[in-house]
Amino acid sequence: MTVLVKRIQSPEAKRHKVEYDSKYESSPKRVKYREELNQERRKRGMYGDGSHRDISHTQGNKLTVEDEHDNRARHFKDKGTLRPVQKSCDCEHCTGMHAAIDLLEKKLCPAGKAAAKRKFKVYPSAYANGWAVQYCRGKFKGKKKKGGKKK
Repeated sequence: MTVLVKRIQSPEAKRHKVEYDSKYESSPKRVKYREELNQERRKRGMYGDGSHRDISHTQGNKLTVEDEHDNRARHFKDKGTLRPVQKSCDCEHCTGMHAAIDLLEKKLCPAGKAAAKRKFKVYPSAYANGWAVQYCRGKFKGKKKKGGKKK
């Protein structure tokens, strides 16, 4: 029987990592950071409720609630560690992007969205959204167009 591990680590390496982590997490800066997050969780009534939600910092140094998996999976060097902040500015580029997003959101009817959720295992995906748009436009037999003949 073989056991799969992420990587083989010697006992000395494990001991060194535990020692380093305990020293790092006991620094005043990290203690203050955890205290701030726990205080916010208590304030919002989330502390110890088992909801699997975390409080995390955004790039603007504000606190936000998000799924614990999303928060903890983000900590990779190439991805960055902080949740991005929606910047609201009135430049032509951002105004155009917001208009494009609004247009995409308007294309999906609630019936198309519901049908895509039923059809695809992972709904917020490019394939599911494309299929939902076609469903809303009436390209499938299952979608009844408005104003059709009634029998």
